[in-house]
Amino acid sequence: MNEFILLSSEQMRKAEGAAIAGGISSAALMENAGQAAADVAMRGWTARPTTVVCGPGNNGGDGFVIARKLSEAGWPVRVMLLGGRDALKGDAKLMADLYQGEVTAFAPDGLAGAGLIIDALFGTGLSREITGEVRSIIEAVNVNPAPVLAVDLPSGIHPDTGAVLGVAVQAVRSVTFFKKKPGHVLFPGRAFSGAVDVVDIG
Repeated sequence: MNEFILLSSEQMRKAEGAAIAGGISSAALMENAGQAAADVAMRGWTARPTTVVCGPGNNGGDGFVIARKLSEAGWPVRVMLLGGRDALKGDAKLMADLYQGEVTAFAPDGLAGAGLIIDALFGTGLSREITGEVRSIIEAVNVNPAPVLAVDLPSGIHPDTGAVLGVAVQAVRSVTFFKKKPGHVLFPGRAFSGAVDVVDIG
């Protein structure tokens, strides 16, 4: 895989669209992404209490797949969701429905005892300044001593510029799909991403 090719968020959307047009369903891409990210987690850490923090979009859908795969592997998993389950749509709703574990609203004390936090809030799907509840969630993640694995890109990092959108998750490792994004290599995003695994999702 060529490490010198970077894709902007728009280019990545077009690549996903081309894959779907070529016969791979969007749900299969999400399943593949979640499985690949779970594999990175299992290679990087031993089984431990893991909190997956899911956003309302496709990054959160990836998070539900990760939670399901880790649970199936015997890991103790907790899912905390930003917003209600009734707000989930499309593939994210499908993957949430397939996850059989408990899903709770985000609460900072819900991170207590976590041995690993998985950031599946926004990934590359964010371009606005982070404020309010979301800011408090990211701040709670950052003060927790558990290591953080970011799904696609640490939430709060602009995917195309690497800028911090007010506040950003400090990850020790990120798992991204198909190609790195500019936000992984441009500072300050590079410093927030940690080690970056690039995985194939079909």
